[in-house]
Amino acid sequence: MASRIRSLLLTLTPICLAGSLAAQTLPARPIPLGEPVRGGSWKDGELVLGRTTLPGARRMLGAADSGAATADEANPRRLPEELAWEIGGVTLRPRWTFDPGKGYFQLYFDDNERLIFALDRTVRPELRRTELLSRYPRALRVQQSDSYDQFQVDVQPCVTLTALVDRQKDHVLQFGYAWTCRTRSVAERPAPSGPPGR
Repeated sequence: MASRIRSLLLTLTPICLAGSLAAQTLPARPIPLGEPVRGGSWKDGELVLGRTTLPGARRMLGAADSGAATADEANPRRLPEELAWEIGGVTLRPRWTFDPGKGYFQLYFDDNERLIFALDRTVRPELRRTELLSRYPRALRVQQSDSYDQFQVDVQPCVTLTALVDRQKDHVLQFGYAWTCRTRSVAERPAPSGPPGR
């Protein structure tokens, strides 16, 4: 019995360690400026940047997406190959989007079908530019137009916050979190750590 427990612990330990080092967990329902939690795990209603798969998000949030997709727009939806965003000093190439509906992050996935961007499109008049910049004094304005400014700041390893601020009303129009490190394809599995043959 003791050898079976020891064998199980040896099998589980590398998975737990690998997960705690890089996991950046978000709730599926956005909390303004509630940045990802380092070392989080997959729980009901949580998303793990760089790890959550498109099928996994659909299983977890499928009941929430009623009414999110219209008759002529599939959910999830394939995005154009040429679509690319510059965030956190890297180029993100989203290939799929999944919209669970009102009150949830809109999710974007890469070629590996891993979550690389979670976007909250809710206009937040209570969240002012001054509050955003006092919380993140290192935030850089990376783009501006007549109607908005876009700010970006690294908030965790491999995670960049991006926010659009209305220039007239001076409040946040939308914000999101981008995963800026490489993702692993679903087919890529970590090398086995235990003795071979079991």
